[in-house]
Amino acid sequence: MQVISLKNYFFEKILIILIPFSAIFSIFLLDFLLVLVSISFIIRSIKSREYFYYLNKFFIIFLLFYFYIILRYFFRDHEYESFNSVFFYFRYGLYAISINYFLIKIDNLEKSFLRSVLLAILLLITDGLIQFAFGKNIIGYETIDGNRLSSFFGDESILGSYLLKFLPFLYLIIIKNIDNKKIFLFLFILIALCDLIIFLSGERSSFILSIFLTVYFIIMLKNFRIIRIFLFSLTTLIIIFIYFNSDNMSKRYSKTVTELIKSENHTNNLILDKSLINTKFYIISPTHHNYFLTALNMYKDNKFFGQGPKSFRYLCDDRRFKINKYSCSTHPHNYYIQILAELGLIGFIFLMIFYLYICYKILIIIVSKEIKNNSYMICILSFFLINLWPLTSTGNFFNNWISILIYLPFSFFLISPKK
Repeated sequence: MQVISLKNYFFEKILIILIPFSAIFSIFLLDFLLVLVSISFIIRSIKSREYFYYLNKFFIIFLLFYFYIILRYFFRDHEYESFNSVFFYFRYGLYAISINYFLIKIDNLEKSFLRSVLLAILLLITDGLIQFAFGKNIIGYETIDGNRLSSFFGDESILGSYLLKFLPFLYLIIIKNIDNKKIFLFLFILIALCDLIIFLSGERSSFILSIFLTVYFIIMLKNFRIIRIFLFSLTTLIIIFIYFNSDNMSKRYSKTVTELIKSENHTNNLILDKSLINTKFYIISPTHHNYFLTALNMYKDNKFFGQGPKSFRYLCDDRRFKINKYSCSTHPHNYYIQILAELGLIGFIFLMIFYLYICYKILIIIVSKEIKNNSYMICILSFFLINLWPLTSTGNFFNNWISILIYLPFSFFLISPKK
């Protein structure tokens, strides 16, 4: 396949390189950059008659999912949201194949993109450590709730989520520089610092998933096992030290455990439905428990088709679905439960089958013992394993920032067989 001259496609390369930084500083800019990349892709692919980029399995399945969302919106039982908010969901799949197109066409684009990711993560870690040491980051943003790091994200608690979603790219850089000992060691230290900053961000789900990601790579990438275990152990000791020397931090993470267990205070204040009084354990927390049960009530009302995309925030206060006065939020805080409530079993099947497919691919690699030859694929599969992990609290599945970062790895997934 012909490689495009960088001189002729410098604009597209710059747009793609800026993605990791725009995801930090401006969701509007991130979306705008990807729109420009997509427009360029459409024009160039049509001009060169390369229609096969639209016919790969990923994009076909994505379009089926997209058309189902549109149909479910039109046949909804309630008035909510504007059509535009649902109609433009197609852009996420288009973003993925557009970036994939330029990754294939432009020489060294992947290398440049990975460097951009490395610099963005290095910037966040440096700024996060400054914020931890002085209470403010380099532009004056203070810590959240006294000691939770947020860096350039300000009042938004997504620093840990950002680092977690981009962390597999660092492993991808490692396998591409496995013979360079200096880069090899530097990147592992950077990964360890990512673990530390994710912990200090106070995002409990991101921290738990970062541990899970570490275990995944220790199992899958045997060549890196010793040094990863050593640095992970060292980071764990630092985290334990900070945990026992920070009252606010210890209270926050201790609360994660105590909220799982029913107490009289929780029963009196949160659980108003008498049928729930005998509950011994909460799902994540009493608040999440309410969201999940409310969403499941919505699912039970229409098991096959759900209540319609983005409907939870509008229907969570409906007396048919709500558990109590704490039932409402913008989303149920779990992708799978949200899909069940809003898109029913049909929408759930799309998501669940894909996740099972990812697990199957990982299992095949382990059983075949061809780990060394599949190191690129191992890194790419980790994106989906973490981003779509079902047993944790999550953001809104239809959130713009989250959707972009969920679909971005597909660009690399589509070229992984060639790697």
